[in-house]
Amino acid sequence: MSSQLVRDRNGHSGFTLIELVVVVGLISIVMAILVLGVRAASDAFSLRRAATIVMSETRRAASSAVAEAVDYTVEFKLSSPYGITVYRQTAVQRTFAGQEWPLSVTIPSAGTTVPSCTTPGNASNACVTFKPLGYAVAGGTVQLRSRK
Repeated sequence: MSSQLVRDRNGHSGFTLIELVVVVGLISIVMAILVLGVRAASDAFSLRRAATIVMSETRRAASSAVAEAVDYTVEFKLSSPYGITVYRQTAVQRTFAGQEWPLSVTIPSAGTTVPSCTTPGNASNACVTFKPLGYAVAGGTVQLRSRK
C-alpha cells in the first residue's frame, strides 16, 4: 500500500474505507487475544492464591497448637461455598470463604485424602487436627482445582 493519503478534488486528504476496516479488524483481533491471556492469568493467580492460603493457615495452625498447647483444626469445605475454617479447640478462629477465597477455585472431594471431620465441623468436610506437640492426628492430601 502506498503511504500517501488519498486526496479528493478540493485537496483534502483522508483514508479509504477499506483501510479503516482493516485497521479496526486488526485492533479487534489483538484485543481478543489480550482478553483471553488476561483471563488465563487470572485463573492461575486465583489457584496460586488459594494454595497459599491453605499452606499458610495449615502451618499457622500447627505452630499455634504448639505455642498455645491446645488442639487446632483446619477444616476444608468440600462443597460450595468452598474455603477453609481454622478452629482453636472448638471455637472458630478464622474463616476463608466468600471474599477471601477465590471463587474460581474448588476443593474436590475426589482429590482429597484428608479424613472426614468429627469435631468440630461438618462430617461431609475434611479436617486436619494438630495436637499440642505439633503433629497432625492424620495426614493426607488436599487438591485444589480451578473451575475453568
